[in-house]
Amino acid sequence: MRIRVANAIRQTGELFSFETAELFSDQEFGEQTISFAEPISVSGTYVYDGKAFKVEGKATALVNTVCARCTKSFSERIGFSFSERFVKGEDEVSDDETYPYSGDELLLDKAVLDNLFLELPIASVCREDCLGLCPVCGADRNTTKCDCTTEEA
Repeated sequence: MRIRVANAIRQTGELFSFETAELFSDQEFGEQTISFAEPISVSGTYVYDGKAFKVEGKATALVNTVCARCTKSFSERIGFSFSERFVKGEDEVSDDETYPYSGDELLLDKAVLDNLFLELPIASVCREDCLGLCPVCGADRNTTKCDCTTEEA
């Protein structure tokens, strides 16, 4: 995801808008692999303050995942907002609060993915009324009625 910012460098303080979308390859996050069902869409604004760019945006992603209750695969839409700062050159980036840029382009990939990873749910559910698997026989209770009985401790 690239934003050409040559005009903004010459017009300090001016607000510019952008829209972009890109299909990402599978991403490793923690001990899981995140795959995407469609391109991540991002829209927002950026402004140059004379030293750095401030980029604010909204993004949506359709992530392939597995239901924590019934273990079926499904796609989950995740929307999130972000606000990040981009500083020229690797040498200027001395903390985890900014991203580097060079030339007249901002590469949003890392910033967008970092923010997406923060929004991923701990456990995804295919639908609110998913009944999950029977803890005794393992049958999918959404499609099969089992006669198992469970005793509460």
